[in-house]
Amino acid sequence: MSTQDERTIPVPEWPRWLLRISLTLAAVLLFAQAATAGLFLAELRSAFPVHREMATAAGIAVVLSIVAAVFCMRLRHDAKWPIAAAIGMLALMSLQAFAGFRSLTALHVPLGVLTITLGVGFAAWSWIRHR
Repeated sequence: MSTQDERTIPVPEWPRWLLRISLTLAAVLLFAQAATAGLFLAELRSAFPVHREMATAAGIAVVLSIVAAVFCMRLRHDAKWPIAAAIGMLALMSLQAFAGFRSLTALHVPLGVLTITLGVGFAAWSWIRHR
């Protein structure tokens, strides 16, 4: 007869999948931002609303990744640092949005490159086998 201590409780996989999907979606949207930014800077004015809405969608995906990272920590006992990393990404994206709304292109563009790089790296990390 086994005791409660001997039984292993299955670790749910869905939080990790939610994290992977949300980070990948954010990375794809952030990468697409570069294309719409290029079109807008090339004076295709109709690209601006697409650029703005993609930024909003990417922000929502990052918020979802924060929630997923919390679920991973609480339900799977995964590391805590992805929560801080996702919050940092959201803060960086907020600063970038501020620079964009203020037409501070000299700040907005480098922050965009940094955001895309970090977003792609974070998404790639999420697909690496952990534990």
